[in-house]
Amino acid sequence: MIDYLVMNMEEVKTRKGSGKSLSEKRIVEILRTHLVSLGYLVVKELVLNDYHFQIKRLACKDISKVRIDVAALKDGKITFIEVENGLWVTHPLLYRNFAHRVLLAYPSSYNAPTDEKQIEMARKNGIGIVKINELGSIIPVLKPVDYEIAPYITKSIASLIYKIR
Repeated sequence: MIDYLVMNMEEVKTRKGSGKSLSEKRIVEILRTHLVSLGYLVVKELVLNDYHFQIKRLACKDISKVRIDVAALKDGKITFIEVENGLWVTHPLLYRNFAHRVLLAYPSSYNAPTDEKQIEMARKNGIGIVKINELGSIIPVLKPVDYEIAPYITKSIASLIYKIR
């Protein structure tokens, strides 16, 4: 994840957890802390709307805004991470045209019969996947594909990240 979060598929970054059940909020905080330690500028819950972006066209959905759980910027590259309580790729797919890298993060305790189908969908669409365990370990499942995005989008989102952080 992110620099594939500076890990390869065999490496795991461990951080102490609270011992409580893992919530989306806790996963976001684990990711934020890790990304900041890697030199990323990070904002939580970045909202993009039709005021600055053509959301319907870029997301290919009839919506007027998107909210990204974790938006990160480093070396001119935008990374968005959607945090879900399960392995569902459809939501992060909305961000494909807004970021150089898109990932899905979910609790490692989640398992479902559809997991392999979701992983294959993510692979076909270049979406990375990481799971987070109760101790705060970030476990890579699928490496994201780096994409080019329109320079005006990069500039606009980077500007928002600098402004909000």
